[in-house]
Amino acid sequence: MSEPSGLPLDGATVMATLVDEGLALMAGVGSAMPATIDVYLNGSPDAKVQASMISWRRNDSSADSAFGFIALLPLKNVSGGRLKKVVFRRPGHPAEYAIESRGQGLEAILSAVADQSGASFAGVMDGVIEALLAGKTNKKRLRTVAALVRIAASSNGFVEVLGGLEENELYIQGWSSNFPHCRTRVIAIEDGPVLAELTSAEFQRDDLGEDAAGVIGLLETERVVKPEKLQRVYFRGRDGWYGIEVYQQRVMVAPRDVPAHIRSVLGRVKAPDNILEQMQLAAHRFDGRDTVSDLDRPIRVGIDFALVIEGSGILVSGWMLDPDRGVNEINLRVGQDSIRIDDSWTRQTRPDVTEAFINDPMFAGMNSARNSHGFLVFCPLTDTPASDQPIYLEFNITDSFPAYCPLNPTRASARQALSRVLPSLDPRSVTASSSIERQFGPMLQNMSAQSPFAIDVHDIGNFDENAPVTLIVGADDTIGDMGVTIALLGLDPETRKLPIVIAGPAESFDQVGSDMLRLAAFYKLNVRFVFAEGVEDFCDALEVGVKATKSDAVCLMSVHVLPREKGWFGPLLNAYRKRGSKGAVCPTILFEDDSVRWAGTWIEEGPEGKYLADRYVGYPRAVLSDAEPCEVSAGTVECCILPRSAFLDVKGFTRGYIGPSEKGLDIALKLRMAGTPSYWLPEVEVLGSEQSITSTPAWEELSHRLDRWAFDRRWSLVVSNLRSHNHAVD
Repeated sequence: MSEPSGLPLDGATVMATLVDEGLALMAGVGSAMPATIDVYLNGSPDAKVQASMISWRRNDSSADSAFGFIALLPLKNVSGGRLKKVVFRRPGHPAEYAIESRGQGLEAILSAVADQSGASFAGVMDGVIEALLAGKTNKKRLRTVAALVRIAASSNGFVEVLGGLEENELYIQGWSSNFPHCRTRVIAIEDGPVLAELTSAEFQRDDLGEDAAGVIGLLETERVVKPEKLQRVYFRGRDGWYGIEVYQQRVMVAPRDVPAHIRSVLGRVKAPDNILEQMQLAAHRFDGRDTVSDLDRPIRVGIDFALVIEGSGILVSGWMLDPDRGVNEINLRVGQDSIRIDDSWTRQTRPDVTEAFINDPMFAGMNSARNSHGFLVFCPLTDTPASDQPIYLEFNITDSFPAYCPLNPTRASARQALSRVLPSLDPRSVTASSSIERQFGPMLQNMSAQSPFAIDVHDIGNFDENAPVTLIVGADDTIGDMGVTIALLGLDPETRKLPIVIAGPAESFDQVGSDMLRLAAFYKLNVRFVFAEGVEDFCDALEVGVKATKSDAVCLMSVHVLPREKGWFGPLLNAYRKRGSKGAVCPTILFEDDSVRWAGTWIEEGPEGKYLADRYVGYPRAVLSDAEPCEVSAGTVECCILPRSAFLDVKGFTRGYIGPSEKGLDIALKLRMAGTPSYWLPEVEVLGSEQSITSTPAWEELSHRLDRWAFDRRWSLVVSNLRSHNHAVD
């Protein structure tokens, strides 16, 4: 390392060092120069930059060296990669300076400047710091600034109380004699320096002398600073830089207690009106309390429920009374996220709320004939909030501070949430239609829930997971007929020898698991029973089952489908292999009365364009007597054989549906778009019952409308461009 040298005084040489990769600091002497000046790096016109100049007057010096200076120069287009000289384009003649070949560090240069500038050094340092902070600041430059501030700053008080407000906001309280009473940029020091905006004021303290005062401040940092790691805050005072240290025995205040702490000193705060207003707003931040109920004006709110939908957002149901329209807007707050809800919620009739408040004098202005106080709203979230994350409603009220209503949401799946809401809605009402369009539909569309997964596996017989083809039976929570399925598979010579996966929800399987295992062993089947979490219908169970084998081909079968007679599997497998083992081959599905339940899904033309429709539903089986095998627009996963890789390549079933109908249609289109067509084999017949996801008619109708809404949003454009498959194929 080179020994430090003094500041060059020849007016033709400068000391130089790098602040960071894009900025150089130089020091020397010369005649007067402006605060900003054009500089040519290495004298090249192609490398012109604008430098910031910080100067001081040198007494008893000639005109050519009457001023010392520090220059901050951006670096660009330096020919040869090395800076050897600079030319300052000052008024009159340009000034050319050679750069000392012996490199010096920043501290050595500042020491040389201090020796020459004397009493002016504090002002020079202040100018350098301000110039460095004026531009875009990177980590290295900020560390340099912090080092300079540390040299220039005087100690001026202590932070005695400290707490976090929001994620990037701290509250500090203590004492100082030069603390600013405004909004200003400061440097906070924790593990490293952090730029921050400080909104601060002073307040009266009887334990301090005349030269000091109590201070409070709101510190908004560029990144998260943990309160317990804050060491000091550097700020610009009236006559230089100062530092206020965090007292070793400081009091740490919990985030929810900070507003109350601010309120305790607010009456003694002296500050300009704009600063005082910021302090008052901070004093009225959310602290966990319901403050709507304490309002002395006719505004009240009640929450029926709040549900966190995993991977989707938050669904809130409640009511609000505001006959005088004092509420300007309502926001759902989750950490730093704020989502306005009153411009997108669905209003509901709540005569019970009207009845409860009609005799309350505060609500004398309420119209007793108006009952639309209820609301239902879904708020999408990018990330599922942590269990300890405060979630609340914020009410912005005319001529008042915000009021708050805390929410205590429970976690639920989309299906659980909808099963709670849909049965209470009238399918014919405008409210139901609005809820689908504005709340439930976006909730499903936004959903990115975890796929179902296996938690336990039981093998019976010699299950071969590497066999060429595996039969997979997917069950939902209605597994009463599983014994019939196992028996029929065991009585058919073609399926008795197959490896079979039976997958379903663990909670349902646990109730009848021993009976299923015993029955499979009785028929000498080779079965892998998969107990799974996250299964809401047979489609979810099929997805878990597909992952439980390594076969090249899988035959999917819903628990609601039964073989009509022996020998159904062989023709289905032969048709699959005849088509190069590259399609999804589906049989005819009949109702128990031999009427048609599924005989292909086809493109149809209607007044509003193309749509997908199941043909022959409800017709007698005899109408299919002359039908030939053919490609269809979409197959059915209730019973089909297809390549396992094709299923996995499209990532299984889409999560954003309530029932299995549109979920199955969705994957059929995904397979088709990925190059796996669907075929219908009319001569192979199985039996399928009409499924119902609930016994409640309103829930049944609305859930189907909701799934159709979600399907149309995903696929209507694709369907409109699909070609029809109405011709038989070999």
